[in-house]
Amino acid sequence: MKQPDRFTRREGMWVDPAAWRIWTAPARIRPSFLVIGAQRSGSTSLFRYLAMHPCILPPLRKEVHYFDFQCEKGPGWYLAHFPGAHRRLLAGSRPALTFEASPYYMVHPLAPQRIKAFNPDMKLIAILRDPVDRALSHYHHECRLGVETLAFEEAIAAEPERLSDSERLLKQPPHYFCYRHRHFSYLDRGRYAHHLEAWLDHFPRRNLFVLRSEDLFEDADTATNKVFAFLGLPAHRIAADAPPGSAYRPMDPDLRKRLHEYFAPDQERLDAMLGSPAIASSRPASRTRTDLVSGPSTACSPGGCLSNGRSRCREPGC
Repeated sequence: MKQPDRFTRREGMWVDPAAWRIWTAPARIRPSFLVIGAQRSGSTSLFRYLAMHPCILPPLRKEVHYFDFQCEKGPGWYLAHFPGAHRRLLAGSRPALTFEASPYYMVHPLAPQRIKAFNPDMKLIAILRDPVDRALSHYHHECRLGVETLAFEEAIAAEPERLSDSERLLKQPPHYFCYRHRHFSYLDRGRYAHHLEAWLDHFPRRNLFVLRSEDLFEDADTATNKVFAFLGLPAHRIAADAPPGSAYRPMDPDLRKRLHEYFAPDQERLDAMLGSPAIASSRPASRTRTDLVSGPSTACSPGGCLSNGRSRCREPGC
């Protein structure tokens, strides 16, 4: 398969917004928060739940990909994806916020500085999944797309060579795109501390909210309302769907152990960054999990892990 050098429609880009939406861009609500990732961690479910709040107005589509691959189209093109400012008048005294959720933002090296230039007060939401389970889910997603042809262990072994030129390509105009990184970054996308540290170089910690995907699927109403509180919104009951299951072939225990060890240094850095264990199922099984929903303050409670090999892994619908 020929690998495109840009984010083409085949790569997932939707049709451009209608011309009249671009012409009216100055009269549209600017997004005040973004879901920045991680891919295969429940961002689609979180997007749907956030859009249920009466004070949140959804965009034209979930993933706009402006701050990673389509920045050259200009702010008018971007703002065309959001509701008109007249919706604020209709909301009366209620807040009227809008947002989008492009999971590739978290790992694109230019996204933090671009978003800072657009809105230095932007609030950021990251939903994180056990990185080993995320990698496996990402792999099966690429297999379903017909992109991945290697076995999982082979794909993991091939990742360093596949991504050897990705940093240069992601920073190279005019497209800022790397096909191999977009599709084959199974391990790299799970280095959460590495990527979030780049965001904290541009935004204060209080602007970043981190949510465990396991918490979202165990109790969507409680988890989503903590996000609403982070956004300064009143509580709102969420009617959550049951998360879809996924019967993947079990990962070889030795491979899972090696991957846990691979991610362990990054997870330690993530713990230090957030002030609490974040993704406990990437720790040795003897350690007790602490649920994390982390914004400027952390609310924790003990519990069991549903995705550490003791039960069938849940597959978020994203």
